[in-house]
Amino acid sequence: DFGSLRLRALGARVRARVRATMWLGCALGIVLRLCLYAAGASSYFEEHLELVSPITSHLRLKECLFLLQAGASPYSGDSCHYPPLVLRLLSPLHEPGVSPFLHFALLVAVDVGVALLLRTVAVQYAASRARAGEAWAEASVRLEKPPELMQLAAGKTKASASAAVDPLPAAAPPGAGPKFEVSPAFVGLFYLLNPVAVASCLTHSMQGVHHLLMCAALVSAGAGRGGGAALALALLLYVCPLTPIVLVLPCAYLAWCQRQDLRSDGADHSSLSYRRSKEDTLIQFGFLAYFVCFALAVLLLLACLAGASLALERGSWHFLSACYVSVLMVNDLTPNVGMFWYIFIEMFDRFRSLFLFVFHAHLAFFPLPLHLRLGRHRPVGPWLHCLLALGIIAMFRPYPTAADHGLMLAALLIPTEVLRESEKTFAFLTSGLLFGLSMFPTMTAVWLTRNAGNANFLYNMTLVINIFGCLLLSEWARSAIKLRRRMRLSAYCRQVVLSVVDDVLPGGSSQPRDIADGAASGDGEGLRRRK
Repeated sequence: DFGSLRLRALGARVRARVRATMWLGCALGIVLRLCLYAAGASSYFEEHLELVSPITSHLRLKECLFLLQAGASPYSGDSCHYPPLVLRLLSPLHEPGVSPFLHFALLVAVDVGVALLLRTVAVQYAASRARAGEAWAEASVRLEKPPELMQLAAGKTKASASAAVDPLPAAAPPGAGPKFEVSPAFVGLFYLLNPVAVASCLTHSMQGVHHLLMCAALVSAGAGRGGGAALALALLLYVCPLTPIVLVLPCAYLAWCQRQDLRSDGADHSSLSYRRSKEDTLIQFGFLAYFVCFALAVLLLLACLAGASLALERGSWHFLSACYVSVLMVNDLTPNVGMFWYIFIEMFDRFRSLFLFVFHAHLAFFPLPLHLRLGRHRPVGPWLHCLLALGIIAMFRPYPTAADHGLMLAALLIPTEVLRESEKTFAFLTSGLLFGLSMFPTMTAVWLTRNAGNANFLYNMTLVINIFGCLLLSEWARSAIKLRRRMRLSAYCRQVVLSVVDDVLPGGSSQPRDIADGAASGDGEGLRRRK
């Protein structure tokens, strides 16, 4: 009819406006980077410790490529941590006579790609949230007390509670979600226009490639393409060893769920019925078989990449020691925004192996508990687990940079209902994290430039960054679990109320049951009508 046509036309105009905003923001990000590059900002940021790391440094990359082009092995020293395939792909951009601008232009394109992939992740999550339906939307509604009740609690009125105010809290109607939404374009532009991401690009750091592969894995899994997600994870493990392993389980489950939902033309998970815990399937054998195949695919692709690297190195295994063993052993103790460098500087040699094992092995304790507690509750849970895994990678990798925290914050903005649930605490912890990142260059200058301090000055800011970052992730995860539990409690209350109504009221009367149904779903107007 005419009304539906008008709604479709309006939706098309809104989508076109959002796409135009995204591309306009991408153009602004590109122009900003080009202007700063033309002003010579690259030479200023190139050695900032919070922006580069031993596995992403452009200065180390140039040294590796110089040795490679001179016919020597780039892995003969301790400075090269780039895999052979990466060196061969970037070698044409650093040959004599080639402008350094080409390498910078490649990194700008990578940043734009990350922004577009983040936007796609936000769109895919919005579709999954829509499939969650009324149950998840009701759990996301924040109930607010009426002003009269707040005045009564503050002692501003002496009237009795029964005469002053209706005891029912004001609530949004059923189906209403959060009061605000974060546009998918905003999520992508938050990363692209983030000063930390801009500065990281100006350093010619390869950190953006890591972010591109992480987002590509999420987008592929969100589209139900397990093969694409496995390939992206294999490439990510090839350039960044071990830590991204926390993404394997959530990406596999997300791809498995999305493939089922998309094949069934968007399965509806909006049921408001209550299910007892013992009725839920803890172990899904179909997913277990899929996960084994997915993990084997990642390992097989990673073995193929290692085999190709071995062929390029003519049978030499030195690249394994330089690119993987050295990174996992944390032999390079260059200061960064992570926790590893200072602890292993102060560590006695006899305890080094123990702490290496603890720092790396504790990652194995995250995926399964998070999956059982949060990730297995589809369709929103797998997305929340994946986004939380991005934050875990940023916090616990051996050589993190400030750009990792920029990606983490952009990812945490996608589920607006979780953000609203923890809005005040989230804002406070984010402020502490940004304070630590802002003060890190100052403490670096106090210690290494002016020689007016020592390593503890810099490590104090490292502690601030990591403590506030871990608390931020914990609060975000707590809010997500709280929403899930609220949805479950709402379904239980609905079942109890409706069962009592069915037992008490006459079977032929449907209006009282409708009123009770509205009351059970959090609609205060239903109970007011009954009164």
